[in-house]
Amino acid sequence: MSARSPLRPDVRAFARSTGWAYFPLAFLGRLPFAMMIVGVLTLVTTTRGSVAEAGLAAAFTGVGTAVCGPLAGTIADRSSQRAVLIGASAVSILAAAGLLAVLAASAHLAVVCVLAFLLGGATPQVSPFSRSRLAALALRAGSPELRSRATALVMSYESVVDEASFVLGPVVVGVLTALIAPWAPLVLGAVLSATVVIAFALHPTGRAATHPDARPPAGRAITGPVLMLAAAMLLVGGIFGSILTALTGFMEARGLGGQSGIVYGAMSAGAILVAVGVAALPERFTLNARWAVLGAIAVLGSVVLTTAASIPGAVLGLFLCGTGVGAVLVSLFSLGERAAPHGRTTTVLTTLQSTLVVGQALALAGCGALVQARGAGAGYAVTIALAVALVALALVAWWRSRTSRG
Repeated sequence: MSARSPLRPDVRAFARSTGWAYFPLAFLGRLPFAMMIVGVLTLVTTTRGSVAEAGLAAAFTGVGTAVCGPLAGTIADRSSQRAVLIGASAVSILAAAGLLAVLAASAHLAVVCVLAFLLGGATPQVSPFSRSRLAALALRAGSPELRSRATALVMSYESVVDEASFVLGPVVVGVLTALIAPWAPLVLGAVLSATVVIAFALHPTGRAATHPDARPPAGRAITGPVLMLAAAMLLVGGIFGSILTALTGFMEARGLGGQSGIVYGAMSAGAILVAVGVAALPERFTLNARWAVLGAIAVLGSVVLTTAASIPGAVLGLFLCGTGVGAVLVSLFSLGERAAPHGRTTTVLTTLQSTLVVGQALALAGCGALVQARGAGAGYAVTIALAVALVALALVAWWRSRTSRG
């Protein structure tokens, strides 16, 4: 990979390595996964008339992601991304069709949860697969410094498009539900899986993350450091879910529930802005230090949200939370790429992505009743607790890294 400067990799150099068509494929391919949790939540709520049942189905969707996501990453590392993505796309299409059928037939909740589990487990996770591909390309840079900068650029870019997809996903679900029907988001996800995800699977960059020269090591991919990162991702997902639930309650109390997604965009704006700038931070500001210091901004933002009495105050709190969480996401994925044993990058990154979604699903399922009973402030209190735990975990990781170097 070439660059204009040894310390500032050029985005256009990546485009020359991947081809410009890669980027829209990698972005649109994320949408089925980004729409999945909210799509199931909305569909079950509207068809069965029960928020509690919808929350349970959403939780099973998240559990399916937690169980099957790392397995898909392991298979991809041992064979190829292409086979996993094509197979997962086929199963997810069947699971979506099955879920729509059992809901139309008013089947037992247990059957709905089984199909939701299958959908969560099979929906292709393009994000970690893309991270793995681009990280492999970044490691082909000439010098250690350039490889480090190129990897930082990859993780920043991936965090930006992840944030954009997770904002756009719920918006698409809402628009399709309002304009067509609650089943429309699942149908669109199936269509994208059958077309865009397959095109992503067949893209030549898939060879970048394949290691034909050596089998993956016999040892575990999920080591102690990776488990710590997964725990942090679970907390980040919980922050996303608790904020979205509390904000919905906050806006509904003001008769503006339909505008929750627009206001929530302030959080994504903060996350996207900081993710773009993280690659320019100096190397001496280590990844663990960024996780701790910038994670504290999320704590500040959650406190502002708790005390906000107006929409502008909520927007400020959301922006601060997004700024902190966006930087933490970049750091966690970068640490995950470094912690992954040789040949296990996709496994580790898929595990981190899965735990992020699980955290979001659990928070959506658990905070709904809390916010309904006690108001938005109770949901934001959960956010504060999760953000404080995230910073505490960062301090432990920071201390362990300094001790190991010493």
